[in-house]
Amino acid sequence: MPSTQPSSPKQSASDQATAWFARLHANDVTTEEQEQFKNWYGASRQHAEAYDKICLLWDLLETPAKRVEAGLKAEQPAPAQQPLPGKQPYIRRFMAASALTLAMLLSYQLPMHYQNWQSDYHTAPGQQLTVALDDGSRLTLNTDTALAVDFSAKQRNIELLRGEAYFQVFPDKNRPFIVSNGTAKARAVGTAFSVKKTDADMQVIVSEGTVEVSAGKADVPALVHINQQVDYQQGRVGPVMPSNILETLAWQRGQLIFKRQPLSKVIQEVNRYRSGQIMIINPKLEKRIVSGVFDTADPSAVVDGIKTTLKVNSVSLSKQLVLLY
Repeated sequence: MPSTQPSSPKQSASDQATAWFARLHANDVTTEEQEQFKNWYGASRQHAEAYDKICLLWDLLETPAKRVEAGLKAEQPAPAQQPLPGKQPYIRRFMAASALTLAMLLSYQLPMHYQNWQSDYHTAPGQQLTVALDDGSRLTLNTDTALAVDFSAKQRNIELLRGEAYFQVFPDKNRPFIVSNGTAKARAVGTAFSVKKTDADMQVIVSEGTVEVSAGKADVPALVHINQQVDYQQGRVGPVMPSNILETLAWQRGQLIFKRQPLSKVIQEVNRYRSGQIMIINPKLEKRIVSGVFDTADPSAVVDGIKTTLKVNSVSLSKQLVLLY
């Protein structure tokens, strides 16, 4: 398990500074942690410079993003300046999206660093990792995933901090295997299943055996059997539904399969496999329907497929930031 503060000698000063910045801006930061940060900050000039750089970068991104967003809302074009149909200018929206996305990239990276510090195992975008646990179970982390392992004599606990993982559980009736997203729980004895966390929601897909999914005393636990799935959304466990395992677990074969999914959902999923972001700046595109099979090793090819199929335009501000309009 990680240490008691969000920095490690094995990390670079920049990574430590980023982890500290994320922790100090969390709602549950403690006085003890603030004191630990002061000690870390004053321990070396390298620490101080790295943290000051993070603070400066955050200010540089946050301020113009707010100004551009406010100006975009306030400014309305005069009737005489209305563009011809099909020629809507995206320049102001483009500028706003650029500034806001840069801020969004940093705001995502901060909690990601902190989650990585909390975890026992984690993967970067585009990576996968298979781990053999001490009890004989195996777990496979999909892209951009972090989880913490806590085994005791009575039960085996996994907390999924972010992302998606597949669990092949070694049978042990005396020690149930429990995967949690912090609220909802998936409980198994000997089975194989995947769990995906999206914000506060969780999806459980069972490929072998049976998994019990619950979320507090108010909900009746749902029993999910082979080739079935259940979603935990808005604080409640939904109905058990059939699941096409070949499609839903296609990421294990290096594929992403979409069948009549809105473009917004497709882009959200593809972004998990990239170190940067693809962003839709034309809201009319978000509900366009997409079907296709994509290679997870080449998520950028999705942009080419979408451009050809849906006839949309794109611009790359960098290798990390692509805008669709």
